[in-house]
Amino acid sequence: MNTIGETVTGSVFTIILNRPDKKNAMNSELLNDLYRALENAENSKASVVVIRGAGHTFSAGGDLLEFKSSDDAGTLIDRMALALHNSIKKIRQIDAIVVAIVEGAAVGAGFGLALACDITVAEQKAIMNMAYRRVGLTPDGGGSFFLSRLAGAKRFSEFYLLSRNITMTEAQKLGLVNFVYPQEELESKVAQLIDSLQALPMETIHYFKELVNASFYKGLEEHLDRERLFVATLAGKTQFKERLENFFLKR
Repeated sequence: MNTIGETVTGSVFTIILNRPDKKNAMNSELLNDLYRALENAENSKASVVVIRGAGHTFSAGGDLLEFKSSDDAGTLIDRMALALHNSIKKIRQIDAIVVAIVEGAAVGAGFGLALACDITVAEQKAIMNMAYRRVGLTPDGGGSFFLSRLAGAKRFSEFYLLSRNITMTEAQKLGLVNFVYPQEELESKVAQLIDSLQALPMETIHYFKELVNASFYKGLEEHLDRERLFVATLAGKTQFKERLENFFLKR
C-alpha cells in the first residue's frame, strides 16, 4: 500500500497520509513520499493543495516503532527530519494555498505539519499535542517555530513541557486552526472553503506567501536546521532507547 495518496480534481491537488492502521505515523517511506507528492502538486500548477490523513486521523507523528527498531536512531532521525523539513519548506514556498484538514489527532511532527499550512481546518473532536517530551526529544517539523509564533512563548513552553492535549476550541482561540466543524459538516464546509479560495485571483498567491514568510516566518530554514540537529543528537543518546522502551511498556 502506498504511504501517500494523491488525487487531482480540477486545480485542487489532495495529498493523503495513508497509513491508517498506524494512525498515519510518519516513517521514512511516508516522509520521502510526502515530499515527492508536494513536488507533484507544484508541477501540476494546482491552486489549492489539501493535506489530510486517511482513516479520520491526521497523523500520530513520528513512527516510534521505526525508531525503536533502529540500531542507530540518531542517524535515522536525522534523515527523517531532513525529509520532513524539506516538505515544510516546500509548503511555505509553493505557489498554492495549502490547506490542512485535521481529524482525530495531530501529534508531534503531525502537529508541526498542520501548523505549517496556510489554512488549517479541524474536526471538532480532534486534538493536538506536542508529545516530543514524552520520549525525551525536542520538536522537529517546525513545531517549535510555528507554535511559538502563533501562540506565544509561554504557551509554547506549556504545551511542550506538560505535553497536554489541545482541544480544537482552544486551538482556534490561540490561532492554531482557522475553522472548526463537527464531523458531519466537515466535508461540505471544506468544499465551500476551497470554492471560495479558487474564486480569488490566484496570481496574488506567490506574493501573498512571500509577505507572510517575510513577516512571520523569517529564519525558518535556519531554525529547521537547529531542530534537526537537536532531535538527532538526543535520539543518539542511550537515554532515548530507554525512554522508548518505557513508553511502550506503559502502553
